[in-house]
Amino acid sequence: MLSNASERRAMYADPGWDSTALLYKEPIEVPTHPITGRALILMVEDLYNRLSAKSLQRNPFWRAMVEQSVLVPVSVFYGMCIENYHLLYRESYFDSPALSFAFSEKLRQKFNAFYCEEIGHDRLLLQALQSIGVTEEALFTSVPLRETMALCNALAYWARHDPLFFFTTLGPLEGRDVEVDSYVRAAREKKLPDAFVAPIETHANINKNSAHGFLTRELFESIDFVSVVDATRILRQTPLFIGLYDQFYAAIWRHYFHAKTLLRPLADI
Repeated sequence: MLSNASERRAMYADPGWDSTALLYKEPIEVPTHPITGRALILMVEDLYNRLSAKSLQRNPFWRAMVEQSVLVPVSVFYGMCIENYHLLYRESYFDSPALSFAFSEKLRQKFNAFYCEEIGHDRLLLQALQSIGVTEEALFTSVPLRETMALCNALAYWARHDPLFFFTTLGPLEGRDVEVDSYVRAAREKKLPDAFVAPIETHANINKNSAHGFLTRELFESIDFVSVVDATRILRQTPLFIGLYDQFYAAIWRHYFHAKTLLRPLADI
């Protein structure tokens, strides 16, 4: 917890937050011989944890949500839901290209089952947004933040052209090792309307109860062999994904903290 008023003000004083330089300074050890999928994903998770400590855990959005949720503007809570809706609405863009993964039948079956479970999750967030007067039509004719689309487009590219790497991103995206959803808890502490929070909490509980955060581990358990080239590429690309994910949250904080309107209508841009 932050101890005094001056430190609290500093928490909000990071409009230019960018962890990219820190992420690429982190040393990355790569294997010298082929390894199993299980060994690789454990290496990726270790790297993710080290990178997250320098980025996501220090991100002004998450610091505010965890440390001073009652001071966070309501517009930031709503903006988080809006940008997540935009992302989930486009989830088929970055899940469907990987459904036909040809190198492991067991992995393909597990991922297809996950895809079926994910269908419709954007409707839960839509339900939350409709409770505050945001319509589906207004969302459809609005533009996500560029960092939201950057993350979406990167995931879509990896799913089509580098599915092994794409599978490593699913754990962080689905909340690996997360017992309590910090955003939901912060929204409850902020005393936001239950009609808004409840559908988001339902979505979080579906992911938790279905163990979606551990999907990546399950997928890589199905892979017996990963070449040195593939393992090296995956590990060295991880900072790029973490950087995009970190900027996704930083952009929500930066934009919605001072936003006068929640949506960015296409007609206005």
